[in-house]
Amino acid sequence: MANAAIYTRISLDAEGEALGVARQEQDCRDLAQRDGLNVVAVFSDNDIGASTRSRKKVRPQYADMLRRARAGEFGVIVSYSNSRLTRRPLELEELITLYEQHAVRIMTVVSGNDDLSTADGRMVARIKASVDAAEVERTAERVARKHLASAQEGKPVAGTRPFGWLSGGRELHPQESKLIREAATDIIGGVGAYAIARRWNEAGVTTSTGRPWQGHVLARMLKSPRLAGWRIHQGQIAIGRDGQPVRGQWEPMLDQATHDALVAALSAEDTRSRVPHKNARHYLLTGTLRCGVCGAVMYGNAAKYPTYGCSGNGHVVAASVAPVDDIVTRLTLAKLATVDLEAPKPEFPDADRLAEVEASIAQLMASFTARELSAEVVFPAVSALEAERDELRSQRRRIEAAGAAPELAKVDRAGWDRMSVDHRRAVIEGLLEAVLVRPATRRGNTFDAERLDFVWREIPTDPS
Repeated sequence: MANAAIYTRISLDAEGEALGVARQEQDCRDLAQRDGLNVVAVFSDNDIGASTRSRKKVRPQYADMLRRARAGEFGVIVSYSNSRLTRRPLELEELITLYEQHAVRIMTVVSGNDDLSTADGRMVARIKASVDAAEVERTAERVARKHLASAQEGKPVAGTRPFGWLSGGRELHPQESKLIREAATDIIGGVGAYAIARRWNEAGVTTSTGRPWQGHVLARMLKSPRLAGWRIHQGQIAIGRDGQPVRGQWEPMLDQATHDALVAALSAEDTRSRVPHKNARHYLLTGTLRCGVCGAVMYGNAAKYPTYGCSGNGHVVAASVAPVDDIVTRLTLAKLATVDLEAPKPEFPDADRLAEVEASIAQLMASFTARELSAEVVFPAVSALEAERDELRSQRRRIEAAGAAPELAKVDRAGWDRMSVDHRRAVIEGLLEAVLVRPATRRGNTFDAERLDFVWREIPTDPS
């Protein structure tokens, strides 16, 4: 009695119950019993595709089965059909080599048993593999066309519920939408995405799939044009048949101006140097306070008397947290009284050109759709215009990021006392480039304020 292994696979197990592979296994066991085979192993790749178009390219059980077949543990592989084994012509060649070198036969429940010992048998097997591969490609084309049509119509993406919307993705989720709007206000005011993610996690707020929030995941979600009502397709705002950006069939979370400011603030955060120390940003001045000897960031250290410190290259500079925070806070609030709160934000000078380029792209695409111009004429011109558009958009984003700053007009002593550490830090970083701490020159328990040098940002002041 020959030893055999059973291989089962299903591409999509929406229920997650592995019922499809269980049915395949039973049919394979029935076939093995009829042919007098002794089943010694079962290999199953559930919820994994077997084509070149599959997102999951590695099938661990399939690879283990081939390894054990080469080791001589069994001489027959039983599968429900050829397409359950593979939809990749290159993998079929691997199975042919497996037969030639180790005499491992392939048997299927519904696809027949190809004789891999003859040229005609191998030809039939290759034809079947080619047909399977072609069917996968046709399916992929149909799915891609369906997704494009849905995008052009502005339909919500099927699948995982987007955070902030109810099931179906059209109506706002009352609690989650409130959280997103509060987060947008905070980030535009200077609070970091990581701080908000930490706050949400502490409050028990999870993603729509039940996972804890991470700062980069939150930032990516907040940057999505979907929040402003735009339909996304393949990572970009979808373009309709008329050549215009597509509005989604759902209630927007934010107006366009707010979302633009949010993206600008998040882009500024992306370029900011990261503080690598764990819990370092719990201290008010981490990131702003710098060593007056070497210029390195000074970190807060939890101790009986918490201090900011820098040690290295033969020097030690330290400063007590409480008096330094107090001095910087008093000077920051005093500085606010001199800031020109009505100073205009920097403007993007090429807004008219960007609008002209976007209109030209839309006009060319509309002419192509109406068969007034050929693809040979339209797409080279569109490609050049899109490159210019993307560069102009990048310039606009950099200018907006530079202008993104906390709303200083709303800050006073009473408001400061109600702020979180993240909000206070955002105000300080909006006013101060750095605070340098010189080494101590005298002993004593009282901090010497003259050890601090302030590097203020260039912000217009009130001449009155």
